[in-house]
Amino acid sequence: MFHRTRFLRRIATVILLIGGLSTPFPLAETALYRERFIFPGERGHVHASSIVETPNGSLIAVWYENGPPNDAYYFKGGDEDKSDDVRIAGARVPRGGAVWDTPFVISDTFGLSDNNPALGIDTQKRLWLVHATLLAVPARTWGSALLQYKVSTDYEGAGAPRWERSSVLVPKPDGLDEAVARAADDARRRAGRQSPQGVQRASSLLDRLDDPFARRLGWMPRVHPVALKDGAFLVPLANENFNLAAMAITKDGGETWTFSRPVPGIGVTQPSVVQVRDGRLVAFFRDATSTRRIHRSESSDGGLTWAPVTATSLPNPGGGIEAIGLASGDVAIVYNDKESSPRDRLAVSISSDDGRTWRWTRHLENTPGQRFDYPSIVQGRDGSLHATYSYNLKTIKHVTFNEAWVKEAK
Repeated sequence: MFHRTRFLRRIATVILLIGGLSTPFPLAETALYRERFIFPGERGHVHASSIVETPNGSLIAVWYENGPPNDAYYFKGGDEDKSDDVRIAGARVPRGGAVWDTPFVISDTFGLSDNNPALGIDTQKRLWLVHATLLAVPARTWGSALLQYKVSTDYEGAGAPRWERSSVLVPKPDGLDEAVARAADDARRRAGRQSPQGVQRASSLLDRLDDPFARRLGWMPRVHPVALKDGAFLVPLANENFNLAAMAITKDGGETWTFSRPVPGIGVTQPSVVQVRDGRLVAFFRDATSTRRIHRSESSDGGLTWAPVTATSLPNPGGGIEAIGLASGDVAIVYNDKESSPRDRLAVSISSDDGRTWRWTRHLENTPGQRFDYPSIVQGRDGSLHATYSYNLKTIKHVTFNEAWVKEAK
């Protein structure tokens, strides 16, 4: 007997294979999937991508890289992500395009390492690039990060965006001393007050409070800034010197900033924030504790204060994650679904209860011994989901799928 659903799925597969992304997904219930690389694996060490869809339907992705040695723009002098020659590159694929355009340099602070780029589009349709510049490699790496951001209204054309605003952001969250003192006391208690290890950890945390550079530097972005329903723009951050998270919030395009109190708890980093159906904010955190689970917290005041974190059921090997709210009202998260390295599995899960439980999971990658990590995910206006991630640190992979594809997994 003729099976209509199977026939439609076959037609959808043909559309993806020969037509690129030229048409919106025809049926929400039809599972669709496509994969491709943004560029060949020949750009040196590449990592930590971020992807957005622009108002005209194009996709822009960025990442950090050590450029190839034969590139005249490439400043030689180090290797991998903590050297002083790392830059941020990007590429775009126009709406309906089947192939990503040639990559371009999007930001390069001469002689310093630019890392962890995060793209976002605010409620006024301005494109933001937030990233860290490491001031003191190799002696001090992530802890020397200086936070920078750029804003553009001219980013739909070919090549790199034209930035109208570029500035430095130095977070100063209230409650930092209190949060660190509490963490130091917890470290002593867990190890025993007479334990040399516990005393040393506590002492180290408290000593950093006396260092003005440790307090002001070390703030790192990782995932998309979030445009909130009230027009605010929230940038999730984590501090590498104190191993805690906080949020930076602007309501005037970066002219002025408000900073949240630190999220309660040490060892939850690189927050990814979702605004759920009722307006609450839910944050998910990369794990830097012994729990080996993605953590979760909520805010009911626009991100200014956060509830104590709790562990979810999702495993995490200390790798990057990203969560987004879907048009359906569900929440999707992409992550390494393992408790330890290597990061050779990458999964996407969907929750229908604001990330408390996760009903559906499907793998994007599952190849033993390989490395797939630091994912980014965005939903297009046609309902499709676009994820990018580091592929063996040699290239960035782009996969396109929809909720039906995730939910059809057994």
